[in-house]
Amino acid sequence: MYAHRPQILWDSIANTIINIAYCEGRSRAPSALYKFCEENLFKIIDPAVVAEIYADSEYTGEKQLVYLTVRSEAQVTMCLKQNPKIKKWKEETIKKDCWAEYGKEYRIASQDYTLAETGKLFRFIVKQHKETGETRCFGSTHTDYSPTKILDSYHIRWPVETGIKDLIENYFLNKPTGTSPEKAEVHYYCVMLARLTIDYFRSLLCVPQWRTPEERQCVLSTIRTSIFSNQNCELSLNDSGDFLITYLDGDSHGIKRRLANLLKQRKEIGLNAVSWWGNRAVQIEIKNQFDF
Repeated sequence: MYAHRPQILWDSIANTIINIAYCEGRSRAPSALYKFCEENLFKIIDPAVVAEIYADSEYTGEKQLVYLTVRSEAQVTMCLKQNPKIKKWKEETIKKDCWAEYGKEYRIASQDYTLAETGKLFRFIVKQHKETGETRCFGSTHTDYSPTKILDSYHIRWPVETGIKDLIENYFLNKPTGTSPEKAEVHYYCVMLARLTIDYFRSLLCVPQWRTPEERQCVLSTIRTSIFSNQNCELSLNDSGDFLITYLDGDSHGIKRRLANLLKQRKEIGLNAVSWWGNRAVQIEIKNQFDF
């Protein structure tokens, strides 16, 4: 967003924003990291309870690593930006030609280095795609962990990455209505409300198709596709003055009937009225125009 870089403290269990702050657009990640941690994170969360930190490649400088380990006394695992120092480590590690398999497509090599500013050991890992030769570098203060265990534990970051992508693509997180912090904050909390509403909706229906093989929750685009994509519908007002969506192609998976029952139940207890639609509710009917 123009002129502001939002920093968000997010509770991934409750799926809510705990704290939010803004800094100037020209502020870079390292300086923003210190300020946000001191003024927003550690004022409400005791550093002593932070056990593990998984850092993105924006925070790969040794100064940032020292700050995180000293300030919180936590173990830190990072994806490393390939600056000159990291490239040198990578070349040294690859030259040893001591590889181990990591899944079907990758191989990994590692060695330990001593950090100049702290004297602590740092386990450095090169992950290479077997066919393309593309490499990514990782590091961890967990020298007691095997390289495989370090990379496996770093996977905890992926739901964060996919969650950010979901917020941008489906909730337009990066397109606020104004550039002032006040307007941006209203926008972010509207996004949070929409996200929580979708999560609540998903938890009530519990559709098996909305879960990945890894048992992760699907994103909004998957839900939207299964309910709305390639569907023939009619929109009208029913006798009660509510919006009536009539699906015309049947309901082979039973999702729409469950959704119709959910909206009907909420109508009966007075929770299906939408204020900006003149307190109208939304109701659903299912027909099969091909069932003669």
